[in-house]
Amino acid sequence: MRHRHELPEKEDSMKKNKNLQFCMDLLQSMRDRDRLEPEQRRALEKAKVKLKRLRRKPNPSRDESFEAVREVAEAIIKNFVG
Repeated sequence: MRHRHELPEKEDSMKKNKNLQFCMDLLQSMRDRDRLEPEQRRALEKAKVKLKRLRRKPNPSRDESFEAVREVAEAIIKNFVG
């Protein structure tokens, strides 16, 4: 039986992309809900775009990652807490 062995950095990259895609899909499903104001939809879309940009960067800095997380958190809080 053959097992595929990926390089550690390749595994990390694949895992990162999978996690980012999962987050983007969740943001999209939140954005598609009824009863959201246009401002709320725009905030969720902006957060999704930020994650897309982060995913496209080969080696995002820690600050870039934290900024993306902050934008996503703000979008969610504005929609479901505030």
